[in-house]
Amino acid sequence: MKKIIIYLRYLPILFFYPLFKKNERLIMDVNRWQKGNESLNSKIAILLFTYREFRNLFIYRNNKHKIFTCWVKLWYPPEKTLYIVTSDIGGGLYIQHGFATYISAEKIGENCWVNQQVTIGYNGTGKCPVIGNNCMITCGAKVLGEIKIGDNTIVGANAVVIKDYKRGYGVLAGVPAKPVKEASDERLRELGVLE
Repeated sequence: MKKIIIYLRYLPILFFYPLFKKNERLIMDVNRWQKGNESLNSKIAILLFTYREFRNLFIYRNNKHKIFTCWVKLWYPPEKTLYIVTSDIGGGLYIQHGFATYISAEKIGENCWVNQQVTIGYNGTGKCPVIGNNCMITCGAKVLGEIKIGDNTIVGANAVVIKDYKRGYGVLAGVPAKPVKEASDERLRELGVLE
C-alpha cells in the first residue's frame, strides 16, 4: 500500500515533465537545492517529498498551470507560513527554514538565499525592494520599501534595511542596517563593478 501511495505522488511529476524542461528558472532552483546525478524529474520528486519550502517555490514557478498546482498542493502540502508574492524571481532561489517568511519584492536576482522569519516587502507607501543577484538575507531580517540591494550582499540576522545599498559586495547589519564589512574599491574594480 505504501508503494502505491508513493507512485501516486510521483504521477504529477511524470505527467507534467514537459513543462519542467521549458522552465529554466525551475531547473536552476532544482539544481541549487539538489546536487547529484539523478534525472530532473527524480530530483523534483525528492525535493517535493522532503522540503515544504521547495513545494512553495515549485508551486510559485508553476502558478499558471492551475489544475497542476492544485494537484501538487493535494499531495505535497506547502509551508503554510511562507508567502511568495513577487512578480520576478531569478532562478536558483534557495529558501532555508521558510517558516514565517514573506517575500514580496519588485524583483529578486539569481541565486539568492532567504532564511526563516524574513520579511521582504512594503514600508508603508511606494513599491517593494529590488534585490540583486547572489544575495543572502538571513534569519529575522527585514528589507522594506522602495530600495535596491546590490549584487552579492549579505543582510545579517535581524537587520532592518530601509535604505539603498546599490554598491553590493558587503554585509549589512543593525537597526537600521549599515554596512559593517565591504569589499574594497580596488577589489570592486577587479570584479568590474566600479570603473
